Amino acid sequence: MIKVLIPQALLENLRGFFYNHQNVIFEIYNSNFFEKLKEENWDIVFFKNQELTLPGKIVVHSIKEFELAVSLLEEKIKYSNLKQKFDLLFSSPELQGPVIREFLEKIVNKNKDKIEITLKYEEGMFIEEYKNYFLNSLPNTKIKFSKNKGIAIPPLRKRKDDIPHMVDKILSSIYSKHKNIEKRIPDEFELSLLKEYNWPRNTKELIKVIHIYASTGLIEIPGKNYSKFEKIDLPKLTNSLVKQIEKKYIKLALKNSKSRKEACDLLNMNYKTLSYKIKLYGLDDK
Repeated sequence: MIKVLIPQALLENLRGFFYNHQNVIFEIYNSNFFEKLKEENWDIVFFKNQELTLPGKIVVHSIKEFELAVSLLEEKIKYSNLKQKFDLLFSSPELQGPVIREFLEKIVNKNKDKIEITLKYEEGMFIEEYKNYFLNSLPNTKIKFSKNKGIAIPPLRKRKDDIPHMVDKILSSIYSKHKNIEKRIPDEFELSLLKEYNWPRNTKELIKVIHIYASTGLIEIPGKNYSKFEKIDLPKLTNSLVKQIEKKYIKLALKNSKSRKEACDLLNMNYKTLSYKIKLYGLDDK
């Protein structure tokens, strides 16, 4: 809200303006200007004496100046709200990815006129992130959270496409705090392991797994017994790993060469085979 102090003589002239600017709270003064001045931390003060200066406040001397000052502060508030919304969306792993972004957008668009809505959450979600987001995006709607009823916030098992985005955010946070740690980025196979798991404890569980990965380079899926050998499809697994490695190094060779011929030399691969692999993996052509 914008708090303003105006002389009583101008009230009638400004009634229409105040009606169209509901975020402005006004107070009037007569001869008690200096007493009123001390009562609140005013954003704008209307005073005819042009020699008056008030640190931290906008002092205006005409209706035109007053209207411009209000517009300026309104724009600053809009910018601040937009920045806060942006910071919320991009600061937390919980709110990363296209699935959750689409969910948040739908909730906002469908409930702008609602007095109250209830969101259903599960264990391991960072509920505070949703509270802060909706406090900014739906300021006039009371948001309640329940484990038993309400509009279900998508659990991680239903937003697998968000996992790579969440992992990026978690790793970025880890690497920014620990400058000396070796920077690891999960490959496609490691991401596929993360997507196969259903994450019953949602984001908090994912964060624990990624912290271990950042330290050891291992994707340790909860409940997976790594000491006991289990049946696997070795040819399928091997073929998948070979494709991932081929794609990775062909892409690097193309990036670090001026032509396919140079890339062939870097990879010790003949031109025909390289051309086939480029087409197979959908890599950018030179």
